[in-house]
This record gives sequence, structure tokens and C-alpha cells, in this order.
Amino acid sequence: MRNKINVWTITTIAGLMLESWALYMVGSSPSHWRSSMIVKDEPAAHALYENMIETIRQAESLSYQSVCSGGPEERNSTYNILLKKPNYFRVEMSNFLSGHSTLVGDGDNLWFYWKGVRPFSAYEDKDSYEKTRANVYIKKATPIGKFSIRDQINLLGTAWFGTILDPSTFHGHTDSLAPYIDGIRSRGTDYVKNEECEVIEVSFMKAHLTRYFWISRKDHLPRKIKEIVRLANNKVEVEEFSDMTFKARMPQQKFTWSPPDGWQQWEKPGPDDILLKPGTEAPDFELLSADGGKIKLSDYKGKVIWLYIWQCGSPPCREEMPHLQALSEKYKNKGLVILGFNCADDKRIARNFMRENSVTFPNILDSSDASEKVIFDGYKNRSGTVPLSYIIDTRSKVVDAWYGYEESHKRALAALKKAGMQLE
Repeated sequence: MRNKINVWTITTIAGLMLESWALYMVGSSPSHWRSSMIVKDEPAAHALYENMIETIRQAESLSYQSVCSGGPEERNSTYNILLKKPNYFRVEMSNFLSGHSTLVGDGDNLWFYWKGVRPFSAYEDKDSYEKTRANVYIKKATPIGKFSIRDQINLLGTAWFGTILDPSTFHGHTDSLAPYIDGIRSRGTDYVKNEECEVIEVSFMKAHLTRYFWISRKDHLPRKIKEIVRLANNKVEVEEFSDMTFKARMPQQKFTWSPPDGWQQWEKPGPDDILLKPGTEAPDFELLSADGGKIKLSDYKGKVIWLYIWQCGSPPCREEMPHLQALSEKYKNKGLVILGFNCADDKRIARNFMRENSVTFPNILDSSDASEKVIFDGYKNRSGTVPLSYIIDTRSKVVDAWYGYEESHKRALAALKKAGMQLE
């Protein structure tokens, strides 16, 4: 008994040291954490991670509860999740803000519905909200392996914190961050609610994002995940799991739903719906640049501007940056200015990213309240989604605006031509 207590004490202390070390490193400058946190891959630790993913995917059914929390006030969201092959799921979510929100996958479609009044969306006006605040639902197709429950949970509207582990891993979905893993290493053992776990650290994008997994030795499933995103204001979130059960009895009616009489399908407005419309004057600004000077948008009047709002931690931004650099080099002397805008990342992290990707076109690197206000209010990015592109003509008028990365750049090239660029 004494040996068992000693082992428990040692592993508990080790766990507390890991927690303290992780939070200390979050507050440190990149010069302190960068070299130590870009981990070298350890085959045994990597195997633990892959085995966890494979265990989730091989299960015929899986149920669990997760509580997601973070921030100084430690607010949380609770998810009760049922997953069943081939393509069934049910997620019931609640937090202190509202009652229950429910997401059901019937094998072909996803159904969202709310108990009582649905939450207000940042992309709608009060009049439209009043007309659709109750007795509404959302319906979407759910192709196997190509659908992310985690991404859709944000549609519930009441979540302060979404899940870190995507429930759609069970159905074969691959995390978009998977190609950006730097390495995985062991952090020893620890206990979560008296259950012994292997702890591993997974570093992404040269330690821009780190996840710690507490993986149960009993069933190889996670009992806790901590995610650290190193921004200008670092973000730490935790997901804790309980009642992990394989082969639980799941009546098929749990995965079916049909709208009651009198309910109507609601097309949720998206972030694109509130972007500045063509012909609108592009809001001027004067903010800090990557080289420490200042950039004023109106100084580029008379040129065509591609305003590109980005973050280091966005896979689409990472993919698009080399293409933007090539376009800038080709047309910078022919009337085109590509202007990057990053108001989220730590400046040193963003500068390192730019240097590593040979980005030389001008960039705003400014995480001040004024910079965030320009993006949130001026350019209507209410969701923080990136990348966001605006094409602005020689008269400072918006030509087009959109979210996301299109590999062919068909929309961007069409907008540039409309703005007056002569493209080859």
C-alpha cells in the first residue's frame, strides 16, 4: 500500500510540475519557449497518439461526457456525446448561459435544434432574430469522413468553449492540424480522477500550438486534453472526459429527429453575410507594421490593394502565403499592393513565420485594441475567422470580400481584374 501511495504521490507531483511548466512557458517570450517546445518526435510517444486515434476510429460505438473550460473566469460548456457507426451521432450541449442545444446526425443529415429560445447570432439583426428565435431548426448534409462535428458545434451559438477532440474522429475525419505536427514526446505518467494515464505533448506549427493528452492506460482513450495557443494574448483551454464507454446500448431513436408541426427550417446567416459590400469605402487606418513603422491604408490610394487578414495558426493561411508572395513579386511594380494584416499573433511569432516563408510584402502586425476594432467593426470580421480577403480598387472602394483559401485563386483574380489590374 505504501508503495502505491508513493507512486501516486510522485506522479501527482510530476503532473503538477507539468501543469506549472506549461503555464510558465505560455507566459514566456518566444526566445525562451521556442527551442524547448518544438519537440523532437519520440517513436513511442507518437505510437501512443496514433493508437489513441485508431482506438477511437475502430470502435463500433462510443459515448462520453466532456467539459470544456478556459479563460480567467473558468466558464465551461458540457457536452454529452453518443457516436455510432456508420455515421450516427448525438451531441447535447449546455452551459450557464442557456438551456439545452442538441445536434443529431441520422446517417445522412445533421439536425440542430434548441429547447426554447435559440441564442442570438452575431451575423443577424434584431428584427430577423425576433422572427426566428424559437421553433426553428438547421439541417445539413453529413458526408462520412468529410464532416466535422467540432466545426459545427459553433453553430449552437451558446458555447463559450468548443471541444478540442473532434467527435468526428470516430467517423474517420482527420484533424486539419495533423499535417503540421512538429513532433510528439512523452511527459511521463499522471492520474486523472484516480486513473493512471500516459501524458504526451504534441507540438504543432513550430510550437505555435501545443496539446497535452492524458491517455488512459486502461482503454487508450483520452481523459484530459490541454490546448495552448500562443497568440498576443495566449489562450489556454482544457477538455476533461468522463463516462467513456465502448459498446454502450444506444437506441436508434437517439439518432433520429423530425421537426414538430409549425417549426421552420432556419438558414443561419454566416460571417460572409455582413462583410462590406462592393462599392463601399474601405475604412482607413494607420497601424504598426512588421518592421516597427506605421502603415496607413490611404497612402496606397491609386493602387489596387489585396488586404489579407491572417494568423500563423491557420492552415489555409499557411498554404496561401507562398502564393501571395509570388503574386506580390510579379505585380508589385504594376500597381498591386498585397497588404497583410495580423492583429492576433505575438509579433515575434508572426515575424518568425514571415521570415521562414520569405514573406516580403507589407504587413500590419498590431494586436492593439485599435487594430482589433478596425477588423471587428471596420471590416466586419465578427467571428475572428481567417483568412479574410478584401480587394480594394484605386479609388479605395471595395470590389469583393470573402473568407477562405481557393487554390485556383479564381475569385481573387476576377476581382483584381475588375479593380483594374492587367493580369497575365
